[in-house]
Amino acid sequence: MLTANYKLIRFRFKKPAGTSRGELREKVSYFIFLRDTEQPGLNGTGECSIIPGLSPDDRPDLEKRIHDVCREVERLSAEPHSDLSDWPAVQTAINMAFTDLKNGGKGVYFPSSFTEGKTVLRNHGLIWMSPPGEMLKQIEQKLLSGHHTIKMKIGAWPMSEELAVIKTIRREFRPEEVSIRLDANGAYSPREALNMLNRLAEYEIHSVEQPIQKGQHEAMAALCADSPVAIALDEELIGVTFPDSRRNLLSLIKPAFLVLKPSLLGGFSAANDWVEAAGAAGIPWWTNSALESAIGLNALAQWTASTGNSQVQGLGTGDLFTFNIPSPVETIHGVVRYNPEKTLDLTSLI
Repeated sequence: MLTANYKLIRFRFKKPAGTSRGELREKVSYFIFLRDTEQPGLNGTGECSIIPGLSPDDRPDLEKRIHDVCREVERLSAEPHSDLSDWPAVQTAINMAFTDLKNGGKGVYFPSSFTEGKTVLRNHGLIWMSPPGEMLKQIEQKLLSGHHTIKMKIGAWPMSEELAVIKTIRREFRPEEVSIRLDANGAYSPREALNMLNRLAEYEIHSVEQPIQKGQHEAMAALCADSPVAIALDEELIGVTFPDSRRNLLSLIKPAFLVLKPSLLGGFSAANDWVEAAGAAGIPWWTNSALESAIGLNALAQWTASTGNSQVQGLGTGDLFTFNIPSPVETIHGVVRYNPEKTLDLTSLI
């Protein structure tokens, strides 16, 4: 028999996290706890991580949906039969919790050489949107900490000021020394985006994520065809749940890269489907966290490592919050590693 409970935790940012959608000062996660009453000590934990204004699950009835899913798990003593395609973060939490339970409830969701501490994941340094001087300080800190790829949020400040920051980086570092990724979070109109991409070309940018709002498929396809800078799809993937829809989207837009965030896509099974679609289309991809706590980040890093993906990942959000859960996943010198001598400490949650 299974019991299923949940708990809400509010995570506060050490500093406001700026994007083109505005500043985030806190975010919430619901943690789902499964317990096998016939095997005391066997538990499974999953995280439903919500990005305000972006996660499809960010609705007034979210907690009721989680409550109903937990009751269904208890009735069935198994994974719920309910369709959770419109609730990707809830689906991710359930996916995580049952995976943890099946693997012994020790927080090892996807065993691999990574969870044995033998391999690591390369990681980019995330630069939040802030006044240009502050952004340069963030970049300096990331470079000093060993990152060779940085990812900057753009689209909220005047383009000339953001270009000045990028120009300063390129004056000091060649592309082979520091790779620059940019994330616009849909900040531009199609015309503004092409102008921006043309101006960025001289700085040898690695890629720009989601230059325009999702859902403008023809416009995004035209940008991907005309842009001198590689374009990565991020928010564009949210809500695309059927195999034919995924294939058609990639065939139409033909992006250079995909950015996968399982919490926004419907869990690791859905992310695996995107990996398959990307592979069939010959499109490289990498993983970004969706502001998960250390619990979700732990599972995300393990899943990413299990796929064998060799791209530079976006898994460095674990130090953003004033409080987090002690975890075996660590970011050191620009790489993410798993320390087998440490465990997830859930005592602060239960």
